[in-house]
Amino acid sequence: MNRNSMIIVAVVLLLIAALLAWFFTNYEQYSSKENQGFTGKAKNNVFYAAELFLAKYGMEVKSYDSILTMKELPGANDVLFIPTQRFDLGDDRVTELLAWVKKGGHLVVLARYSSSEDKENKDVLFERLGVRAQRKYSNNPFLDFFEGNIGEFEAELDDTEQESSSDEALNPNSVSKEETNEDSTTDSEMDKSNIENPEKSAKVDPRSEREKFESRVTPIIVEVNKKIEDKRVYFNQSKWMQNESSFDTSWTVDGKNGAQLLEFKIDDGWVTLLSDIQFLTNKRIDKFDHAAFLHTIVHIDDVDRKLWLIRNDDSPSLLALLFTHAHSAMVMFLIFIFVWLWYASRRFGPVAPNSQAIRRSMNEHITSTGHYQWRNNNRTELLESVQKALHEQIAQTRPLWVNLSDKDLAKKLARISGINRENILKAISIKQIGKELEFLATIKVLSIIRKKL
Repeated sequence: MNRNSMIIVAVVLLLIAALLAWFFTNYEQYSSKENQGFTGKAKNNVFYAAELFLAKYGMEVKSYDSILTMKELPGANDVLFIPTQRFDLGDDRVTELLAWVKKGGHLVVLARYSSSEDKENKDVLFERLGVRAQRKYSNNPFLDFFEGNIGEFEAELDDTEQESSSDEALNPNSVSKEETNEDSTTDSEMDKSNIENPEKSAKVDPRSEREKFESRVTPIIVEVNKKIEDKRVYFNQSKWMQNESSFDTSWTVDGKNGAQLLEFKIDDGWVTLLSDIQFLTNKRIDKFDHAAFLHTIVHIDDVDRKLWLIRNDDSPSLLALLFTHAHSAMVMFLIFIFVWLWYASRRFGPVAPNSQAIRRSMNEHITSTGHYQWRNNNRTELLESVQKALHEQIAQTRPLWVNLSDKDLAKKLARISGINRENILKAISIKQIGKELEFLATIKVLSIIRKKL
């Protein structure tokens, strides 16, 4: 290596060293926390935390994806929890469930809200019990439709944002709007801003998600009984129920607009109706006294019970089923359609000439000839031709039957063909046929006999 090459290498190394020094001086490595959402079983089951909580306290939980997979009803002392829209529960199934309740079962269901008066969306169970579910709709029709037809816990919509203004007015301990907006920023954004502006790091909200939620909304103080202490539970106040029946309620939780919980004692069992179910989902069961309130609902009578949880009994659309269970296949199908459309829109070379017409088969000619003869009242000729062909075949294969009478011949043909003798006698002796169906039946009998010879 000569002197000039060594100088060039040295200059390059100095530039690289200077670049590295500048980079490490102006940048530093940092770690940030990002919420990846629920994973595993909690990702597909929004009540998974509730199941684990009840199992921890000795309650056996049987969870089902659909009510259609439950082959039998729970035991007489069990709890059936259906936190869905219950579109698959018709009159017969509701009658069966109420009969099970009367024997000692405990049914816990969620109210269903609909913005239309369509009879197909009527709630059969609530009509039987005489309870009307009501809700206050927002100024966003799309959001109302989305919530009313899909369900908040499935769509993971946070209804506290809609009530933030009213809850702040009712709750003197609520934080200001600026603090709420600051809480809504992600941890990664806070960490980045703290690194860029160290002087602002002291403004980071140190509160947990539970503390932020509990400071933003106002719970309802639920009075259970003298043995159990009061529970703090957050219900969506824009949803409530109204008891219009003659049944007396054994337990009621009232909100500012109406009942949030109604429990009826029916013979030996109970029916518990809930206006809102968000407080039992994975996202909120750790807030306030939600977990303890769930334990109170299913153990209200201090009886050891088994919980049967139906996570989904609504009929999803075909498109939703395809994307859920065949996501890869649907993506590949869409890619194939796109590629095919691109390929079909291009043409290389001249247009191919029209191929020569294919000659028709002999069967088409015979069929056309038969239709022509029938339309021209040549039915007798058609029948006689088939009968003649049959006698010629008999003369070739059974020559001793040629001189037999029609009755004796029909008897022998019935023996080899398995067809009724009267039908055979009519087919070989009839001379004129007026109806098309009768002609077809006769030809069919003669054809079967020819195949059996």
